[in-house]
Amino acid sequence: MKNVKTNILEEAENLLKQLTAKASNDSVRTKLRNLNDVCRVIVTETKQRLTVPEVLRQYKARFPDVSQSLSEQTVRNKRANGNPYQLLYRMWEDLAERILATSSPMHVRMDGGIICESEIRKIEDTTLRHQVLLLFGQNRSLHNQLNILKQEAGNAPIQINGLPSIAGGEDIALTPAEIDAVRDFIDPRKLRAKHLAKTEDDGVSTRDGRTVADPGFFTALEKISKSYQRP
Repeated sequence: MKNVKTNILEEAENLLKQLTAKASNDSVRTKLRNLNDVCRVIVTETKQRLTVPEVLRQYKARFPDVSQSLSEQTVRNKRANGNPYQLLYRMWEDLAERILATSSPMHVRMDGGIICESEIRKIEDTTLRHQVLLLFGQNRSLHNQLNILKQEAGNAPIQINGLPSIAGGEDIALTPAEIDAVRDFIDPRKLRAKHLAKTEDDGVSTRDGRTVADPGFFTALEKISKSYQRP
C-alpha cells in the first residue's frame, strides 16, 4: 500500500509541476497548488471519491481569500488549450479510485459470489468499472431479496399494491437503501458529478459519448423510482 500511495503522489506532483510551469501567471499557479492540496487530503487522508461540489466546498473553507477562489465553471469548462484545473481534478479523480482499490479490505464471499467490490475498484477503465458496479449492485439486491423470500417462505406475504409479483404470490420489494440508490443515480446533479449524461434515447453515456447503459435504462429507473413514491 505504501509503494502504491508513494507512486500516486509522485504522479500528482509531476502533473502539478507540468501545469504550473505552463501557467500564465502566479495567480493560476497558486490556485493549482491549492486545488492539488485539497484533492490530496480528500483522497489520501479521508479516502473518499471526489465530486466537484465537495472539492470546492473544502477549497473555500481552506482558502477563503477571494483572490484565490475557484468556481465550478472554472473547474468544469473546456478550453481550447486545455483546462489545467480540470486536468488536475480528473487526475485526482482517477487516483482516488486507485487508492480505494488498494485500501479496501478483501471480503470473504459468503454468498458464493465470483467478485467483490474491492476487486471491481481495481478495474482501470472507468466506464467498464461503472458498468460492473451497477451489475454488482443489481446482483446483490436480487440476492438479498431471495434471502428475504426464503426466510418468509412459511409466512403470509406482505402485499404492496402496484409492485410486480413472482410465482407463488410473493412481492419483490426494494429496500429503502436500494430505492435511494436508484433516486441518487437519476438525480441530474449527481449524474453530472459522475460525468454522466442522459441520452436522447433514455440511455446513459459519459461526457465524451461512450455508452454506459442501453436505451431505455434511464426511463426504467425513473419508473422504479415513481413506483416507490414517498407518501
